[in-house]
Amino acid sequence: MSKLLLKNATAVLCDSIIRKDILIVDDKIEKIDSDISQADAKVIDCKEQLVMPGLIDAHVHFREPGMEQKACIATESKAAVLGGVTSYMEMPNTNPATTSYEQVLNKKAIAAKNSLANYAFYLGASTDNLEEIKKAPIHDIAGVKVYMGSTTGNLLLDDEHHLVQLFKNSPTIIATHCEDNTIIRHNEKKYLQDYGDNIPFVAHMAIRSRAACYKSTKLAIELALHTGAKLHVMHISTKDELALFKPYATNTIKDRQISAEACIPHLYFSDSNYDKLQGFLKCNPAVKREYDRLALCKAVNLGIITTIATDHAPHEKALKQGTIYSKVPSGIPSVQFSLLALLELFKRRELTLEDVVRSTSFNVAQRFNIKDRGQIKEGFKADLIVVSLTDKTFVSPNIIASKCGHSPFEGQCFNSKVVHTIVNGKHIVDDGKIISNECGEALYFDR
Repeated sequence: MSKLLLKNATAVLCDSIIRKDILIVDDKIEKIDSDISQADAKVIDCKEQLVMPGLIDAHVHFREPGMEQKACIATESKAAVLGGVTSYMEMPNTNPATTSYEQVLNKKAIAAKNSLANYAFYLGASTDNLEEIKKAPIHDIAGVKVYMGSTTGNLLLDDEHHLVQLFKNSPTIIATHCEDNTIIRHNEKKYLQDYGDNIPFVAHMAIRSRAACYKSTKLAIELALHTGAKLHVMHISTKDELALFKPYATNTIKDRQISAEACIPHLYFSDSNYDKLQGFLKCNPAVKREYDRLALCKAVNLGIITTIATDHAPHEKALKQGTIYSKVPSGIPSVQFSLLALLELFKRRELTLEDVVRSTSFNVAQRFNIKDRGQIKEGFKADLIVVSLTDKTFVSPNIIASKCGHSPFEGQCFNSKVVHTIVNGKHIVDDGKIISNECGEALYFDR
C-alpha cells in the first residue's frame, strides 16, 4: 500500500477553491480534510501552491502507429505529464487510420507499455465502417470521430448520405471536425491564382474561413437534432459559431445533446501572431481574429464552450519552418504548455481558475462519461497536479519533450510552473522533472 499526503493544499474545484490536506492511498483519493496526519505517507508540502485535477485532454494526435517520425505515444505522453495532463484521448488519423476496434486495441497495447499518462482512443468514421462502429464497445472507446472537413489523413466524410447514416446509428458520442470543403477549395483556388507559391500565412484564416466553419458546424447540429445523436463539435474557432450552442448551455453537461470544445491555439493566439510564427501557427481550423479569441474565452466562462483541449498535432520542424504556404502541414504541438497558457489567460483575467478546472477536467469527464476522474473527490482516481503561480517557465528548445522539438510558445516566459504531476496516485513529475516511468491506465467510459 502506497500513501501520499498533500499538505496545505489550496485545491481548485470546478466551482470553488478550498484549503485542505489530501491523502492518497494507492491509486485513489482516500481523504480530504483539515490537518491530516499520516506517519507512513510520503508528504508533499503544497504551501503557496495550487492543487488541481490533472487535465484530461480529449483531443490529441500522437501519430502512432505510422508517423513515428513526427511523434509517438512515449514522447507525447511524457510532454503531457510534464504539462499537467494526466489523461488524453487520441485521434484516429494515424497510419493506418483507426477505423476498427481491433486497431483501437492495438493502440491501447502500445500505450499500456509506453504511456506515462492515462489513455483512450477514438474510433474514426469512414464511408465503409458503419457496422464496425455499431458493434464497438462504448465503454472502451473515447467516441466516434468524424472529419467533416479534410485535414491530416484520409478520413474525410462529407457526403450527407453517409453522415446521416452515421448520426442515426452511432452507439456513442460523435466528435466532429467541422469545416466545409467546397468553401475551402474555392478560397484556396482564388489565393493560388492571386499569389502562386507566395500565399502569406495570415491568409490561412481566409482560406479556411469563418464561413467554412459556420456552415459545417450548423450542418452537424442539424444532423444531431434530426437523428437524436449526441454531438461534441471540436475546436470552435469563430465568434459566429458560438450562437449555435447557446440554446444548450443551460443544461447540465451530462444532459446536453450538443456541446462544443475550444482548443489552445484559438484561445491563445490570433491573426496578429501569424507574422512572427508563420507556418508554426498553421492549424485546422485556422486561428482567426482577436475578437474571435476573446469571444471564445468569454464562452468558456459562460458555459457555452463545454471543454478545452489542445488539438496537439506535431509535425517535423523542417516541414513547419517551410516558406511555401501550401507545402507546410497544419498542426500545432501544445500539450506540454496548455495549462501554462490557460494560467496566463487567468492572470490576464480572461478566465478564472474555476473555468480552467471545469473545462479541462470536470466537464471532460462528465461529457464523455469517464469513470471516477476529473475531480478532487474522495474515492476518485488520484490524478492531481501541483502548480506554482509564482515560479516561471521559460520555453527553450531543451525543455520541449515532444518529439518534433518545436513549439509556438518557444521563447515565451510563462508566469507559472507545473511542479508535481500525480497519475493514479503515482508521483510521476517532481519539481518539473520526470521521476517515474510507471505507465498510466486505460480510461473507462461509464456508458
